Amino acid sequence: MITPKERALEQAAKSLQEKARKKKDDSIEIFRGFRKIEEHRLRIWHKSGGGGREVARQRSDLVDILFRELFDGIVRSVAPKGLPDSVVVAAFGGYGRRELTPSSDIDIMFLLPRAQVSKVTEEAIRMTLTALWDIGYKVGHSTRSIPQAIKQANSDLVTKTSMLECRYLTGNRELFNEFKERFVAECVEGKEAEYFAWRLANQTEVHDKNGNSVFMQEPNVKNGIGGLRDYQNILWIGYFKERVMTTAKLVEHKYLREPERRALEKAYDFLLRVRTEMHYVTGRPQDSLTLQLQGRVASDFNYPQRHILRRVEAFMREYYTKTRDIHLITDSAIERMKLVPEKGPALLGLLKPKVERFDGFISRNGKLYAENRETFAEDVFRIIRAFLHMQVRKLDLSPELSDSLRRRLRLVDRTFQYSRAARETFLAILSRKGEVGRILREMHDLGFLARLVPEFAPLTCLVQHEFYHRYTADEHTLVCIEKLDGVLFAEEEKFRGYRSLFQKLEDPGMLYLAILLHDVGKAANQRHHEDASAILAQKVARRLQLSSERRRMLITLVNSHYELSSTAQNRNLDDPATIEEFARIVGNRANLDALMLLTLADGMGTSDQNWSDWKEGLVWILYRRTSDYLEGGHEALERLKKDRGELQIAVKAKLPKDYGEEILAHFAHMPDRYLQMFDADQIAQHLKIFRSFIETHLKKDGVDALAPCFKWIPKPDLGHSEVWVCGWDRPRLLERIAGAFLSAQLNILSADIFTRGDNLAIDIFRVCTTQLTPVTNPKDYARVESCLQDSLAVEDYDFSSLIRKDTRMRSYRMSQEAELPSKINIDNISHPNYTLIDIQTPDRLGLLYDLLRAFGEAGVNIELSRVTTEMEVAIDSFYVTVKDGLKLTDENALKRIMKLLRRAAIRPIG
Repeated sequence: MITPKERALEQAAKSLQEKARKKKDDSIEIFRGFRKIEEHRLRIWHKSGGGGREVARQRSDLVDILFRELFDGIVRSVAPKGLPDSVVVAAFGGYGRRELTPSSDIDIMFLLPRAQVSKVTEEAIRMTLTALWDIGYKVGHSTRSIPQAIKQANSDLVTKTSMLECRYLTGNRELFNEFKERFVAECVEGKEAEYFAWRLANQTEVHDKNGNSVFMQEPNVKNGIGGLRDYQNILWIGYFKERVMTTAKLVEHKYLREPERRALEKAYDFLLRVRTEMHYVTGRPQDSLTLQLQGRVASDFNYPQRHILRRVEAFMREYYTKTRDIHLITDSAIERMKLVPEKGPALLGLLKPKVERFDGFISRNGKLYAENRETFAEDVFRIIRAFLHMQVRKLDLSPELSDSLRRRLRLVDRTFQYSRAARETFLAILSRKGEVGRILREMHDLGFLARLVPEFAPLTCLVQHEFYHRYTADEHTLVCIEKLDGVLFAEEEKFRGYRSLFQKLEDPGMLYLAILLHDVGKAANQRHHEDASAILAQKVARRLQLSSERRRMLITLVNSHYELSSTAQNRNLDDPATIEEFARIVGNRANLDALMLLTLADGMGTSDQNWSDWKEGLVWILYRRTSDYLEGGHEALERLKKDRGELQIAVKAKLPKDYGEEILAHFAHMPDRYLQMFDADQIAQHLKIFRSFIETHLKKDGVDALAPCFKWIPKPDLGHSEVWVCGWDRPRLLERIAGAFLSAQLNILSADIFTRGDNLAIDIFRVCTTQLTPVTNPKDYARVESCLQDSLAVEDYDFSSLIRKDTRMRSYRMSQEAELPSKINIDNISHPNYTLIDIQTPDRLGLLYDLLRAFGEAGVNIELSRVTTEMEVAIDSFYVTVKDGLKLTDENALKRIMKLLRRAAIRPIG
């Protein structure tokens, strides 16, 4: 019986044939019209909920209809009696699989019996390709004889893979069958092991290029882990293994189980539908599911949540669940395939693998197996001990044991969770330094971790609406633990201090447990997830029956996991009150050491780029000062001043003798924070620029005498330039410097402002171009310096005439605001003398200038600032006062500054 879809295809083919043969002169327009009408019908079908695979197949079938009519018509026009050469046209790649999405290329191969063909045949091929391009298709094409195709396939495994799915379109069927037979005989048989090894290596390489995680913030639908390519990969390998190309056949050969096959097909269909929508939205072959696209797709797919963030969260949770299914199922299938010997002569095989039996298990060839079917029936707690054996003996779970554990997850109930055997085994696993991450990831992949620690379960595939998080909440947690494992074995100098702390840590189990639980409160959607995480950690602590000391350590680490990084980056470390308050939070040296390691793991687990040298330096300053305070109280903070003397001697040795008085003044007037951040070489260079400024000031009169001195230092390895600006401090100076950088279209990544007691200042900026490269053009240098000098010559300077507005950047910024709202927090509690204002918002060109102008417009004075950029997110903190140096407490003034800052964060106000 013909289905409605088949009838529609039949009618479309008939209609096209009649029109094309009646109006030969207008054939291209007819084909364009056919494509437009049918694509519109497919789009309606997709929008109404059509499956990803069936819509893609229908599109492929319509292209088949168009292509056959087009090619046959061209052949009739150039060779009414038929082409003198046998020709077959075949589809390959996504077109060969019948999986075309709206912007997919049409990949075709003209297959010939020999390399040399007649000019008539060449003309027919040329006209066909030209017509396809004129109709609007992007065509990938090749023209080969059978020997050429075979040779190319054997020399390039990518080409070989595309030819696996080669599909007949039109032409000489016998020639096509001959090619398929020779392809199997000459390109597949005897080459199974080579292809299998290459496919696995190629898959790893592709994954590495696309983030190497299912749970990327902006995943690649095609090439990411768990993407479309992973599904296709097991079919390609399956063909070389068993000459099968469907998941149903893989079930027959026991590489897949039927429930896995159903989940795999459902997930693949979903991804094809997502990719189709992405192509519709962007109008191009888009494979990266960006933050902006996530909102569009979630809305177009009619997720019911009212708020855009909740819609995105629901959509991405389904997306990650499906890609996780593809990843885990295809990985299991590949592991099963590895256990089956390749076709061909068997090895002598007299060497038997070493087998060890213990506790109802067997280890063989580096894998752990259940000894028999009764292993878990005899002792249910072998379920968790399997992971301990895996850890201690450095084994992997066999596919059979993984399947067995999944089927027994129902046994991990409340009784199991509260049992002494389960908690002791779990704590034993957590206590093994450097060996925990792999085990917890395996537990999570199998679904066991969520059963054992139900507080962790809601984090699975949970999207994090935070600018700098690269992963979902569960993946972030596991990556943090893996990063901590790596510290124990790290050889790099920058990890030496952390490695020492980790080696000396007496209770690693509580640190690992704290990392596992540090974000569990995020699922509650509370403003401060730390509090919710701490409450859930209390529950876990009771279930594990931790001692009071271990429980206090766990809760402190979970509740304060952000404190060390936040305090180091956003607070004045020269202020004794900052150190005292932080020391009160951590309580003791053991907690401080563990929190230092947790902070490192959390930072590195957020993103590889998130843990910068600059941030690390601040964290270590806070760690050392807090450590000293915990040991010696206020006297320890006083002893820090003695270090100035040693540093001063080192600086003096690097400068000529006539710098003596300048060195004394510099050390007398610079804040402690400055002396902690820079070494003797850097301070000596700063003194030179101070001298240059003073000499210029003495030589010139009027406005020229006010011009600051600049030093530009390109840092190509870091992708930015460092800029030193030295001159007199004055009101709204930072705003004018930011405006000068903006006038040259330079983006400020970070800023450190140091004002001496004698009113001289040195401000150190890290800036880059709009292409995210160091600033090296002397014209940019001159523009910034000239603009700043002009602005300092008048009381109020308007930068708007110098700023070239970038409308593309502004529109991008506004679109992102819907998905990632800015965060502005005003704090009048943390410091006795200043109001603290913390801002997190997507970075853009001119953001700092707009924020500083907002402060100026509100009449707010900036006493100290911390300006940083991480993962394209501005993280800025300001210590501010109002008139007479008072804190900002007036309710109307607070509302006004909040309004101005929000406006500045969302769009430029200059």
